[in-house]
Amino acid sequence: MRTWALRELQGYEGTDVPIPDYRRIPAPLVMDGLTARFKFREQPVSFFDLPDFARDSLGDGIRFGKSVGQIESLIAGQPGDSVRIAPPMAAELAVFMSQNSHRQVLRLYWTVDPSALEGILDQVRTRLVQLVGELRAAMPHGQKDPTPDQVAQPYRASTSPQVTIPLSPSLHR
Repeated sequence: MRTWALRELQGYEGTDVPIPDYRRIPAPLVMDGLTARFKFREQPVSFFDLPDFARDSLGDGIRFGKSVGQIESLIAGQPGDSVRIAPPMAAELAVFMSQNSHRQVLRLYWTVDPSALEGILDQVRTRLVQLVGELRAAMPHGQKDPTPDQVAQPYRASTSPQVTIPLSPSLHR
């Protein structure tokens, strides 16, 4: 439980820990740019617009590895508006997509609905409440706090196909 909670607080980016499925959110990949006659914003990026080397890693969804605090900041920073998140190497991709093209791609990003980010936070809160509730239910009557042994005993209970959280074995009687 401690490791999972720490990953949620610090984020999954830069670690070898797989990002849980509940952190996969739908988000269209869009671009801003120019042509000879007009300027465009939030134009959807087709699979065929992307260079071959980027097609597998980009698309209509993000595995969101940012920390809980970063997610909260993104929501608070743009209330009511879509949150714009650039994919890795977005500037380089924009230059590459502009070569030999009638358009100049200025910016490439996913537009994320704030409710999707709030959904991630809700999943984290719900899992924490469930874990604390199960731990409290497993404690003997009158015991105020769980013992270190109750918290630290290695038992794995899956909360999602990709997330296992160590719990006390007494939680699953």
